[in-house]
Amino acid sequence: MRHPAARLFLVLLLGQSVGMAQEEEATGVAEVAEDANRVEARRLASLGDQAFTIGRCDKAIPLWEQANGVFYAPTILFRIARCQALQGKVVDATKTLEAMVGGPVQPDEPPAFATARQQAAKELPNLRARIGRLRVEVDTRGLAVVPAVWVDMKLLPEGVRSVEVDPGEHVVRVDARDDRWEATVEAEEGKERVVRVALGEVQRPLPPRTQRTVGLVIGGVGLAALATGGYFGYSASSTSTELDGVCGANRKACPPDRQDDIDRVKTHALVADFTLGAGATLLVAGAIVVLTEKVPERETPRIEFYSAGLGGGLRGSF
Repeated sequence: MRHPAARLFLVLLLGQSVGMAQEEEATGVAEVAEDANRVEARRLASLGDQAFTIGRCDKAIPLWEQANGVFYAPTILFRIARCQALQGKVVDATKTLEAMVGGPVQPDEPPAFATARQQAAKELPNLRARIGRLRVEVDTRGLAVVPAVWVDMKLLPEGVRSVEVDPGEHVVRVDARDDRWEATVEAEEGKERVVRVALGEVQRPLPPRTQRTVGLVIGGVGLAALATGGYFGYSASSTSTELDGVCGANRKACPPDRQDDIDRVKTHALVADFTLGAGATLLVAGAIVVLTEKVPERETPRIEFYSAGLGGGLRGSF
Protein backbone atom coordinates (compact mmCIF):
# COMPACT_ATOMS: atom_id res chain seq x y z
CA MET A 1 0.00 0.00 0.00
CA ARG A 2 1.82 3.06 -1.25
CA HIS A 3 -1.04 5.54 -1.06
CA PRO A 4 -2.01 6.84 2.41
CA ALA A 5 -5.55 7.57 1.20
CA ALA A 6 -6.12 3.95 0.18
CA ARG A 7 -4.73 2.75 3.51
CA LEU A 8 -7.13 5.06 5.46
CA PHE A 9 -10.09 3.81 3.38
CA LEU A 10 -9.31 0.19 4.26
CA VAL A 11 -9.00 1.01 7.97
CA LEU A 12 -12.39 2.72 7.98
CA LEU A 13 -13.97 -0.13 5.99
CA LEU A 14 -12.56 -2.70 8.42
CA GLY A 15 -13.80 -0.72 11.44
CA GLN A 16 -17.29 -0.45 9.93
CA SER A 17 -17.33 -4.19 9.28
CA VAL A 18 -16.32 -4.97 12.85
CA GLY A 19 -19.00 -2.61 14.20
CA MET A 20 -21.69 -4.21 12.02
CA ALA A 21 -20.59 -7.66 13.16
CA GLN A 22 -20.78 -6.64 16.81
CA GLU A 23 -24.26 -5.12 16.29
CA GLU A 24 -25.49 -8.27 14.53
CA GLU A 25 -24.06 -10.40 17.31
CA ALA A 26 -25.83 -8.29 20.01
CA THR A 27 -29.10 -8.48 18.08
CA GLY A 28 -28.75 -12.22 17.82
CA VAL A 29 -28.13 -12.57 21.56
CA ALA A 30 -31.21 -10.42 22.31
CA GLU A 31 -33.33 -12.52 19.97
CA VAL A 32 -32.11 -15.72 21.62
CA ALA A 33 -32.91 -14.30 25.11
CA GLU A 34 -36.35 -13.16 23.93
CA ASP A 35 -37.06 -16.59 22.49
CA ALA A 36 -36.02 -18.21 25.78
CA ASN A 37 -38.37 -15.88 27.69
CA ARG A 38 -41.20 -16.79 25.34
CA VAL A 39 -40.60 -20.48 25.92
CA GLU A 40 -40.56 -20.05 29.71
CA ALA A 41 -43.67 -17.86 29.64
CA ARG A 42 -45.53 -20.45 27.54
CA ARG A 43 -44.50 -23.18 29.99
CA LEU A 44 -45.77 -21.23 33.00
CA ALA A 45 -48.95 -20.18 31.19
CA SER A 46 -49.62 -23.80 30.27
CA LEU A 47 -49.34 -24.81 33.93
CA GLY A 48 -51.76 -22.03 34.80
CA ASP A 49 -54.18 -23.28 32.14
CA GLN A 50 -54.06 -26.76 33.63
CA ALA A 51 -54.85 -25.40 37.10
CA PHE A 52 -57.73 -23.35 35.67
CA THR A 53 -59.13 -26.42 33.91
CA ILE A 54 -59.66 -28.14 37.25
CA GLY A 55 -61.21 -25.02 38.76
CA ARG A 56 -58.17 -23.78 40.72
CA CYS A 57 -58.02 -20.07 39.99
CA ASP A 58 -56.08 -19.66 43.24
CA LYS A 59 -53.23 -21.66 41.68
CA ALA A 60 -53.68 -20.53 38.08
CA ILE A 61 -53.37 -16.79 38.74
CA PRO A 62 -49.89 -16.90 40.38
CA LEU A 63 -48.59 -19.04 37.49
CA TRP A 64 -50.01 -16.65 34.90
CA GLU A 65 -48.55 -13.69 36.78
CA GLN A 66 -45.13 -15.34 36.70
CA ALA A 67 -45.51 -15.99 32.99
CA ASN A 68 -46.45 -12.37 32.31
CA GLY A 69 -43.48 -11.23 34.38
CA VAL A 70 -41.14 -13.25 32.18
CA PHE A 71 -42.71 -12.12 28.90
CA TYR A 72 -45.42 -9.45 28.72
CA ALA A 73 -48.49 -10.77 26.95
CA PRO A 74 -51.99 -9.21 27.01
CA THR A 75 -53.45 -12.67 26.36
CA ILE A 76 -52.10 -13.86 29.70
CA LEU A 77 -53.39 -10.75 31.47
CA PHE A 78 -56.83 -11.41 29.99
CA ARG A 79 -56.85 -14.89 31.54
CA ILE A 80 -55.87 -13.41 34.90
CA ALA A 81 -58.69 -10.85 34.74
CA ARG A 82 -61.33 -13.42 33.92
CA CYS A 83 -60.20 -15.70 36.72
CA GLN A 84 -60.23 -12.79 39.16
CA ALA A 85 -63.78 -11.98 38.09
CA LEU A 86 -64.81 -15.61 38.63
CA GLN A 87 -63.44 -15.37 42.18
CA GLY A 88 -65.56 -12.29 42.80
CA LYS A 89 -62.50 -10.01 42.86
CA VAL A 90 -64.02 -7.50 40.48
CA VAL A 91 -61.81 -4.63 41.70
CA ASP A 92 -58.61 -6.54 40.87
CA ALA A 93 -60.09 -7.79 37.59
CA THR A 94 -60.96 -4.24 36.57
CA LYS A 95 -57.43 -3.04 37.31
CA THR A 96 -55.99 -5.90 35.26
CA LEU A 97 -58.15 -5.07 32.25
CA GLU A 98 -57.30 -1.37 32.58
CA ALA A 99 -53.61 -2.28 32.57
CA MET A 100 -54.19 -4.26 29.38
CA VAL A 101 -56.04 -1.47 27.58
CA GLY A 102 -53.52 1.16 28.61
CA GLY A 103 -50.47 -1.09 28.37
CA PRO A 104 -47.58 -0.77 25.89
CA VAL A 105 -48.05 -1.95 22.31
CA GLN A 106 -45.04 -3.92 21.12
CA PRO A 107 -43.90 -3.60 17.49
CA ASP A 108 -44.78 -6.59 15.31
CA GLU A 109 -46.77 -8.17 18.15
CA PRO A 110 -49.09 -11.09 17.34
CA PRO A 111 -52.65 -10.26 16.28
CA ALA A 112 -53.90 -12.17 19.33
CA PHE A 113 -52.51 -9.39 21.56
CA ALA A 114 -54.58 -6.74 19.79
CA THR A 115 -57.65 -8.99 19.94
CA ALA A 116 -57.16 -9.44 23.70
CA ARG A 117 -56.97 -5.65 24.20
CA GLN A 118 -60.15 -5.12 22.18
CA GLN A 119 -61.95 -7.75 24.21
CA ALA A 120 -60.71 -6.16 27.46
CA ALA A 121 -62.01 -2.76 26.38
CA LYS A 122 -65.36 -4.36 25.56
CA GLU A 123 -65.71 -6.09 28.94
CA LEU A 124 -64.46 -3.21 31.11
CA PRO A 125 -67.79 -1.28 31.40
CA ASN A 126 -69.72 -4.32 32.62
CA LEU A 127 -67.00 -5.22 35.09
CA ARG A 128 -66.78 -1.68 36.46
CA ALA A 129 -70.55 -1.72 36.97
CA ARG A 130 -70.19 -4.67 39.39
CA ILE A 131 -67.84 -2.81 41.75
CA GLY A 132 -69.32 -1.83 45.10
CA ARG A 133 -68.24 1.07 47.25
CA LEU A 134 -68.00 1.64 50.98
CA ARG A 135 -68.12 5.14 52.42
CA VAL A 136 -67.21 5.56 56.08
CA GLU A 137 -68.40 8.82 57.64
CA VAL A 138 -67.01 9.58 61.09
CA ASP A 139 -68.55 12.43 63.08
CA THR A 140 -66.00 13.49 65.69
CA ARG A 141 -68.46 15.96 67.25
CA GLY A 142 -65.71 18.51 67.75
CA LEU A 143 -63.40 16.17 69.67
CA ALA A 144 -59.66 16.66 69.30
CA VAL A 145 -59.09 13.27 67.70
CA VAL A 146 -58.12 12.04 64.23
CA PRO A 147 -59.83 8.68 63.66
CA ALA A 148 -58.10 5.95 61.64
CA VAL A 149 -60.39 4.06 59.27
CA TRP A 150 -59.65 0.49 58.15
CA VAL A 151 -61.43 -1.62 55.57
CA ASP A 152 -60.51 -5.31 55.48
CA MET A 153 -57.35 -4.66 57.52
CA LYS A 154 -56.17 -1.96 55.09
CA LEU A 155 -55.68 1.54 56.51
CA LEU A 156 -57.29 4.23 54.39
CA PRO A 157 -55.14 7.33 53.76
CA GLU A 158 -56.02 10.28 55.97
CA GLY A 159 -58.95 12.15 54.49
CA VAL A 160 -60.04 9.23 52.29
CA ARG A 161 -63.35 7.82 53.46
CA SER A 162 -64.61 6.04 50.33
CA VAL A 163 -63.15 2.90 48.78
CA GLU A 164 -64.04 0.51 45.97
CA VAL A 165 -64.77 -3.03 47.17
CA ASP A 166 -65.86 -6.39 45.84
CA PRO A 167 -69.47 -7.43 46.47
CA GLY A 168 -69.81 -9.34 49.73
CA GLU A 169 -68.91 -8.93 53.40
CA HIS A 170 -66.24 -6.49 54.54
CA VAL A 171 -64.89 -5.56 57.95
CA VAL A 172 -64.91 -1.85 58.76
CA ARG A 173 -62.87 -0.61 61.72
CA VAL A 174 -62.47 2.81 63.27
CA ASP A 175 -59.67 3.54 65.76
CA ALA A 176 -59.74 6.64 67.96
CA ARG A 177 -57.11 7.05 70.66
CA ASP A 178 -56.90 3.68 72.41
CA ASP A 179 -60.47 2.67 71.60
CA ARG A 180 -61.86 0.75 68.64
CA TRP A 181 -65.14 0.15 66.81
CA GLU A 182 -65.59 -2.70 64.34
CA ALA A 183 -68.46 -4.02 62.24
CA THR A 184 -69.15 -6.37 59.35
CA VAL A 185 -70.85 -4.70 56.40
CA GLU A 186 -72.41 -6.21 53.28
CA ALA A 187 -71.52 -4.48 49.99
CA GLU A 188 -73.76 -4.98 46.95
CA GLU A 189 -72.83 -4.96 43.26
CA GLY A 190 -72.80 -1.49 41.78
CA LYS A 191 -74.06 0.18 44.97
CA GLU A 192 -72.52 2.39 47.63
CA ARG A 193 -72.93 1.45 51.29
CA VAL A 194 -72.56 4.25 53.83
CA VAL A 195 -71.26 3.48 57.31
CA ARG A 196 -71.85 6.29 59.79
CA VAL A 197 -70.05 6.37 63.12
CA ALA A 198 -70.22 9.15 65.72
CA LEU A 199 -67.76 9.65 68.56
CA GLY A 200 -68.35 10.71 72.14
CA GLU A 201 -66.25 11.05 75.28
CA VAL A 202 -66.78 9.22 78.55
CA GLN A 203 -64.77 10.26 81.59
CA ARG A 204 -62.75 7.45 83.03
CA PRO A 205 -62.96 6.90 86.82
CA LEU A 206 -60.03 8.11 88.86
CA PRO A 207 -57.48 5.42 89.70
CA PRO A 208 -57.87 4.00 93.24
CA ARG A 209 -55.97 6.05 95.85
CA THR A 210 -54.32 3.12 97.60
CA GLN A 211 -51.80 5.16 99.57
CA ARG A 212 -54.51 7.43 100.93
CA THR A 213 -56.56 4.42 101.99
CA VAL A 214 -53.58 2.89 103.77
CA GLY A 215 -52.87 6.17 105.55
CA LEU A 216 -56.46 6.48 106.72
CA VAL A 217 -56.41 2.90 108.03
CA ILE A 218 -53.19 3.55 109.94
CA GLY A 219 -54.60 6.78 111.34
CA GLY A 220 -57.82 4.98 112.28
CA VAL A 221 -55.90 2.33 114.18
CA GLY A 222 -53.99 5.13 115.91
CA LEU A 223 -57.25 6.82 116.98
CA ALA A 224 -58.57 3.52 118.28
CA ALA A 225 -55.36 3.03 120.25
CA LEU A 226 -55.66 6.54 121.70
CA ALA A 227 -59.26 5.85 122.71
CA THR A 228 -58.20 2.59 124.37
CA GLY A 229 -55.34 4.32 126.13
CA GLY A 230 -57.69 7.04 127.32
CA TYR A 231 -60.04 4.46 128.80
CA PHE A 232 -57.30 2.63 130.66
CA GLY A 233 -55.77 5.90 131.77
CA TYR A 234 -59.09 7.13 133.15
CA SER A 235 -59.63 3.79 134.89
CA ALA A 236 -56.17 3.91 136.49
CA SER A 237 -56.61 7.55 137.58
CA SER A 238 -60.06 7.11 139.11
CA THR A 239 -59.05 3.93 140.96
CA SER A 240 -55.87 5.60 142.22
CA THR A 241 -57.87 8.57 143.54
CA GLU A 242 -60.20 6.20 145.36
CA LEU A 243 -57.23 4.33 146.91
CA ASP A 244 -55.68 7.60 148.07
CA GLY A 245 -58.79 8.27 150.16
CA VAL A 246 -58.75 4.80 151.70
CA CYS A 247 -55.05 3.99 151.98
CA GLY A 248 -53.38 7.38 152.13
CA ALA A 249 -50.97 8.86 149.71
CA ASN A 250 -48.23 6.39 150.53
CA ARG A 251 -50.58 3.40 150.33
CA LYS A 252 -49.17 1.90 153.54
CA ALA A 253 -52.49 1.71 155.39
CA CYS A 254 -54.45 -0.17 152.69
CA PRO A 255 -56.67 -2.98 153.83
CA PRO A 256 -55.74 -6.42 152.42
CA ASP A 257 -58.94 -6.59 150.38
CA ARG A 258 -57.81 -3.55 148.27
CA GLN A 259 -54.71 -5.29 146.88
CA ASP A 260 -56.55 -6.17 143.65
CA ASP A 261 -57.33 -2.48 143.13
CA ILE A 262 -53.67 -1.60 143.59
CA ASP A 263 -52.65 -4.20 141.01
CA ARG A 264 -55.36 -2.96 138.63
CA VAL A 265 -54.04 0.63 138.84
CA LYS A 266 -50.56 -0.54 137.89
CA THR A 267 -51.80 -2.69 134.97
CA HIS A 268 -54.18 -0.07 133.59
CA ALA A 269 -51.53 2.64 133.89
CA LEU A 270 -49.05 0.48 131.96
CA VAL A 271 -51.60 -0.34 129.23
CA ALA A 272 -52.56 3.34 128.99
CA ASP A 273 -48.96 4.44 128.57
CA PHE A 274 -48.35 1.86 125.82
CA THR A 275 -51.57 2.40 123.85
CA LEU A 276 -51.40 6.19 124.10
CA GLY A 277 -47.83 6.17 122.80
CA ALA A 278 -48.58 3.69 120.02
CA GLY A 279 -51.79 5.52 119.10
CA ALA A 280 -50.01 8.84 118.80
CA THR A 281 -47.29 7.28 116.67
CA LEU A 282 -49.77 5.57 114.36
CA LEU A 283 -51.85 8.74 114.03
CA VAL A 284 -48.80 10.76 112.98
CA ALA A 285 -47.68 7.99 110.60
CA GLY A 286 -51.12 7.83 109.00
CA ALA A 287 -51.18 11.59 108.52
CA ILE A 288 -47.76 11.48 106.85
CA VAL A 289 -48.86 8.69 104.50
CA VAL A 290 -51.99 10.63 103.50
CA LEU A 291 -50.24 13.97 103.07
CA THR A 292 -47.35 12.55 101.01
CA GLU A 293 -49.61 10.81 98.49
CA LYS A 294 -49.30 12.04 94.93
CA VAL A 295 -52.80 12.87 93.76
CA PRO A 296 -53.51 10.78 90.63
CA GLU A 297 -54.28 12.66 87.45
CA ARG A 298 -57.49 11.90 85.61
CA GLU A 299 -56.86 9.78 82.53
CA THR A 300 -57.77 10.83 79.00
CA PRO A 301 -61.50 10.35 78.45
CA ARG A 302 -62.51 7.10 76.78
CA ILE A 303 -64.00 7.28 73.29
CA GLU A 304 -67.54 5.97 72.90
CA PHE A 305 -68.78 4.94 69.45
CA TYR A 306 -72.31 5.26 68.11
CA SER A 307 -73.34 3.69 64.80
CA ALA A 308 -76.22 4.99 62.68
CA GLY A 309 -77.63 4.91 59.18
CA LEU A 310 -76.99 1.23 58.49
CA GLY A 311 -80.47 -0.19 58.77
CA GLY A 312 -81.09 -3.16 61.01
CA GLY A 313 -78.41 -5.53 59.78
CA LEU A 314 -75.25 -4.16 61.38
CA ARG A 315 -73.58 -5.60 64.40
CA GLY A 316 -70.37 -4.18 65.78
CA SER A 317 -68.01 -4.78 68.64
CA PHE A 318 -66.80 -1.94 70.83
